[in-house]
Amino acid sequence: MADTTRREALAICSSAVIAAGAASVGLARAAGVAAAEHEGTHDMDIQRFEPTPALPGIPLISYGVVHRDIVHLAGITANPGKLGDVKEQTTQILARIDGLLATAGSHKSKILSAQVWLTDMSNFAAHNDAWNTWVDPQNPPARACLLSPQLWRPGMLVEIMVTAAR
Repeated sequence: MADTTRREALAICSSAVIAAGAASVGLARAAGVAAAEHEGTHDMDIQRFEPTPALPGIPLISYGVVHRDIVHLAGITANPGKLGDVKEQTTQILARIDGLLATAGSHKSKILSAQVWLTDMSNFAAHNDAWNTWVDPQNPPARACLLSPQLWRPGMLVEIMVTAAR
């Protein structure tokens, strides 16, 4: 599995989830109906914002999804037309995360967890310099940083995904 790309791993996981989901859909529906009857309400309000356009080769995703008081952001990368070094890309990404969190009614002080993908771990310190300048020092999130051999476009060095409270 060491040579498996993130995209291949996601495809493998998606296939497993679809197979498991198909087997248990009847149980999930029954449990959902019972829970809704018990609560007397369907508290499944989900807000989605900044969806991608329906274009060939582009995945249909929302850059942000809010369920109850949890904000989930997609993996964010730098602007493909303004790529720089890892510190510049990280700074761009973090500014974009600030905007997405604001749209969702949240803030970087409410980030619960972050996942970072770097294409070169020799950029770890420079990335962390930009991160540490930005992150709320009183409320740092749980974070993982992983090596990804490549991101969705050549020249992209970092991608960040966060989950936050609202």
